[in-house]
Amino acid sequence: MDSKIYLPPAMGYMQEYTKDKKKLAQEFEAILLKEVLKESFKGFMNGKGFQQRLYYDAFLENLSRHLALNGGVGIAQFILKNLKD
Repeated sequence: MDSKIYLPPAMGYMQEYTKDKKKLAQEFEAILLKEVLKESFKGFMNGKGFQQRLYYDAFLENLSRHLALNGGVGIAQFILKNLKD
């Protein structure tokens, strides 16, 4: 009797898994870019009010996400290249 306690992965599993890895790598790159941009704007933001700081934080978050999703600086590609399955 040949009984299996698991099912083989669906045909599209590896494609979805690869997409998830790419998305996570891009999100990680966006977080790193946001922190770098935040440090570069730190001197500019001294003495600004809460509303302006909140606006710039949202601006930097969207800018970093846009940069990461459109090629970024290579961090996501480096992560994907060196990621071992």
